[in-house]
Amino acid sequence: MSDQGEIAFLPGNMTPYDLQGEIESAVEQVRHHTMVTFPRLAMTYQMAAFCDEANVPGDFVECGVWKGGVSALMAIANLRHGSARRTLHLFDSFVDMCEPDESVDGERAIREARQWANRSDDLTGALVAMEGFYSTMGGPGSAAVCSALLEGIGYPDDRVSIHEGWFQDTMPHAKEQIGEVAILRLDSDFYASTRYCLEQLFDRVVPGGFVIFDDYGCYEGCKKAVDEFLGSRRPRYFLHHADAECRYIQKSS
Repeated sequence: MSDQGEIAFLPGNMTPYDLQGEIESAVEQVRHHTMVTFPRLAMTYQMAAFCDEANVPGDFVECGVWKGGVSALMAIANLRHGSARRTLHLFDSFVDMCEPDESVDGERAIREARQWANRSDDLTGALVAMEGFYSTMGGPGSAAVCSALLEGIGYPDDRVSIHEGWFQDTMPHAKEQIGEVAILRLDSDFYASTRYCLEQLFDRVVPGGFVIFDDYGCYEGCKKAVDEFLGSRRPRYFLHHADAECRYIQKSS
């Protein structure tokens, strides 16, 4: 309580996270390989550690990895808390962002496409890279960059599967390699990709596992896809905040 008898609440001024020292150390190792905020990274690390401590079975799957920072963060948590190495599945096109769909993805997605990729034509959600989209962010990632990062932290190569290409092209084949899933992280931006990943992988997530929606509060299309998909499921899921844009659920059944 403050001296005035009121609860002191300063936005952004948080007490340390559980595992704060571990999280800070892990973030330092991956910070040049991710654009994800510290609260999201801290939350993801805690989830990965929880899965190992609570014996939640399954792989760690990330759809949209850029340069591999978040996947590496989960790997570090597994190295510190797990008795066995989990399989990591990394899905990414490793090119610039695909087109948003003007009919569903919202004003922000369209504005960014026009600003960062200099697009002035109709945007229909085609699986075509918008060249230059990542130019101000250090360019697209690559499978080689992700592999080098994971090798550098000491994660075994035979527990890493990198699926390069658009989700709609790679996932039908890669699904055969994926069994149970402990964490499914969707950094899939737009409606079509988010909905597709949920339809393909949500049912692989085990009870007690987590699904992360990185762009829920960012792009209208992502929010719509998540709301539609989860709205069709029973029991209904409460969406927890990680920060202003990211949400997550813990799978109940």
